[in-house]
Amino acid sequence: MQIKKLFNGIEIIRPIDFDENEVSKISFDNNQKCEMFINLKTNSLDSLENVKKALNLGATYVVTEIELPIDCKQIIVKNIRSAMSLMACNYYDNPSRHMKIIGVTGTNGKTTSTYILKSILEKAGYKVGLIGTNCNIINQKVVPSHLTTPDPFELQNLLMQMLNAKCDYVVMEVSAHALHYHKIDGMFFDVAIFTNLTQDHLDFFETMQNYAQAKFQLFKSNYCKIAIFNVDDEFGHIFARYSNCDRIISYALNNPSDVFAVNVDVNLSGSNFFVNAMDDLAQMHFNIGGKYNVYNVLGCVACCRALGIEMEDIVQGVEELKSVDGRYNCYKSVRGYEVVIDYAHTPDGLENLLKSVCELTKNRVITVFGCGGNRDTTKRPIMGKIAGQLSNISIITSDNPRYEDPNKIIEAIEEGIKLETDNYLKIENRASAIEYATKIAQEGDTIIIAGKGQEDYQDIKGVKHHFSDKEIVTEILKQEYSRQELQLQV
Repeated sequence: MQIKKLFNGIEIIRPIDFDENEVSKISFDNNQKCEMFINLKTNSLDSLENVKKALNLGATYVVTEIELPIDCKQIIVKNIRSAMSLMACNYYDNPSRHMKIIGVTGTNGKTTSTYILKSILEKAGYKVGLIGTNCNIINQKVVPSHLTTPDPFELQNLLMQMLNAKCDYVVMEVSAHALHYHKIDGMFFDVAIFTNLTQDHLDFFETMQNYAQAKFQLFKSNYCKIAIFNVDDEFGHIFARYSNCDRIISYALNNPSDVFAVNVDVNLSGSNFFVNAMDDLAQMHFNIGGKYNVYNVLGCVACCRALGIEMEDIVQGVEELKSVDGRYNCYKSVRGYEVVIDYAHTPDGLENLLKSVCELTKNRVITVFGCGGNRDTTKRPIMGKIAGQLSNISIITSDNPRYEDPNKIIEAIEEGIKLETDNYLKIENRASAIEYATKIAQEGDTIIIAGKGQEDYQDIKGVKHHFSDKEIVTEILKQEYSRQELQLQV
């Protein structure tokens, strides 16, 4: 690609004479050979060492935010993160401009919402691409996902593949980190949905205000046309007032809104309700339990009605989505208890999950959970307190400890839980914790296994060891069934 075209629309502080020069290999990883190196380091000393390594591997051009005392062709840009995203858009000829793009952001509900949208749009006859936490989907082809929102060149490459697969729509999760790092600069969203904002990622953003400000960037007119807000959420209510997008649509269960639900009936295996979408009425059934999932449906209904999708297709699309991997997945034991596996890994996510299950459980709620290592430490005692308040029995275990001692994480959770109850156990081995929960479960109990959802690994000291809550549970339930069959035969 011509370098001149590559930098189209990018604010350059000190350009060089591009002439008709071309470049093909571009990277921000100084361990990879490339012709053009993007220097993301903004500290002078780190930058110099970073660039030297790239030059030694053959880089000719360096894109940087700060001028470096080194003899090479330096292109100085105002914002290196934004420049990289715009370069990626230019490199792939901005494929997002040729499809309708829907972005979903919020602390919780992003993944479920994207799957609901995909199901509705496919029911309406469109080809759909999906980008998110669980995986990326190009039409019907599943591609592994490493980040909620991929880095710019990977993101644009995915979008190009979706365009080549003749996708009409792309639904994608947009994380706060992606917005902070300008990963989506150069893209424009036909619709953006805000689900909620609660405590998470404070290890990075430090304050809720910083976290909220990152999320709000998506709802400015330079990023999206139609903004949709959950106005039962405090931040959603504020965002709706200050967004300058062309059209603002609200949804809620409690506050006045454009889209709302009434006669909501929720059970462990789903929900039934009537929806009013800007005076268009319909009865709906959703196969995933939890009152908070009714909010996810409402946001998607608002989005699809704004795009002109017929209500009949919306109703059928919602109903035809049977499950989302790792989100409120329910399993029944032959012994009469049920298990719910969910990704809930924030205080609000755990609280909503527990409240929902408590309302629907005949007997006891047994909660198995932990917290991730090297992440927001302040939420650990908070989540412990919530589990202590809302569970009959809690089992604190390991999640993804990463580089931390899992027992230290468990102790931090314990600080909160012991303020509410002494009816808890600490079992560091997650498989053993799940097995113990099933052993003590009685008829009418519900076991909640929270925090990892669809993940099939445990991250321990930089190594991802295979581990799946789903596999552990299904094997236990299979063994219980076999034992019962054997007893009946005897």
